[in-house]
Amino acid sequence: MDNQNQTVGGLQSKFGEMSSALKAQFANLNLSDAQIKDALKSPDDLINMICEKTGMSKEAATQKVHALMAQYNITDDQAKGFMARWGEKVEHGIETIKSKFTH
Repeated sequence: MDNQNQTVGGLQSKFGEMSSALKAQFANLNLSDAQIKDALKSPDDLINMICEKTGMSKEAATQKVHALMAQYNITDDQAKGFMARWGEKVEHGIETIKSKFTH
């Protein structure tokens, strides 16, 4: 496995762990995996979702999200880049499945 694949695999693992941590941290929100994956496209999206669902101030939500990200050594740039690539893979997978059913 090359360094890029190791990095992507490591980030996938980190995001899986962070997703579990988010569910635990905000258990009262009953967040689904889909909601978390969508919100993780950008830390700002995640922060806004938490604010909307909890009424928490943006400052408090920002501190909680960034504390979780720091716990897993995930930077804003890593989060944005990883989720963009992840979204592209999902879109490609959906298109592949659709093409199998339309041919």
